Amino acid sequence: MIKLNVSAVKAYLKGKFFEGGELLPVDADYFAYLKERFFRKEEMTLEEKKEKFKSDLKFCAWFTVIFLLFRFFVYDWYIVPSCSMVPTLLIGDMPFVEKFAYGISKHSIWFSPNLFSGRFFFRNNVKRGDVIVFKHPHDLLNPANDDLNLIKRVIALPGDRVSVENGVISVNGVKAELTYKEEVNYYDYTNGKTYIIQRYEEKLPLSDTPVHTVGYIDEMKNSRANHFREVTVPEGHYFVMGDNRDCSKDSRCGLGFVPEENLMGRAIFKVYSIDKGVKLWEFWRWFQNIRYDRLLKSID
Repeated sequence: MIKLNVSAVKAYLKGKFFEGGELLPVDADYFAYLKERFFRKEEMTLEEKKEKFKSDLKFCAWFTVIFLLFRFFVYDWYIVPSCSMVPTLLIGDMPFVEKFAYGISKHSIWFSPNLFSGRFFFRNNVKRGDVIVFKHPHDLLNPANDDLNLIKRVIALPGDRVSVENGVISVNGVKAELTYKEEVNYYDYTNGKTYIIQRYEEKLPLSDTPVHTVGYIDEMKNSRANHFREVTVPEGHYFVMGDNRDCSKDSRCGLGFVPEENLMGRAIFKVYSIDKGVKLWEFWRWFQNIRYDRLLKSID
């Protein structure tokens, strides 16, 4: 068995060799050689400095282009700002979004530049139950909303008939299956009130996606959103809802149908999660506020 002579190593690091059990001082010329060999700083000419600067600039430019193309067309990530998808997504969750899942549109690119219209490489593969990120449909009353990125669950596809009765979704005459799960208290940061939430496991009609949890506020059982008359989803559009059913602006109320062109991608898992109120740049607050139990969890 080989044993490490720790004292000999320490002595070596202090500037001495060892031989036959005897510690020998190292010649000062040897240290000069090591310094010259490993720590030499070569003087560069002006032309060499210019070439190095050009090379570094070129590397940074290519890195930036590749990074942006990755986020535009492959994968991207967003911070969830609202409670409309609770408990699937909490405020401060960061879902990882598969941008190429539904092809490419102008909304795949940041700020949605009007470079082209329609979608490229679209395979018509949106499924009922998918959690999607999309650009807010055009709002005539408040055009500023057009720049908002939203995240909801797809309930109905183009051509589907969809309605909601007593909070229960029906698609093409088939009702969702709801199984009672629990009762929780929910604090609404917008008005400072605490509500009683009834949570259910929901299996969407005509969908092969897993069950997910939805919530209903007791006080809002008779709201218009929970008694939504049957409509037919137009071609090229989708009907979406939030999992926090009574705290969601969606296709039932205010949002309308989501155009196919506005789709940005499918949310697949939570890459990061931090408590509400902590900014991304407040790195000194990260570790005590990260929700470690939510990291890298899939989004059902």
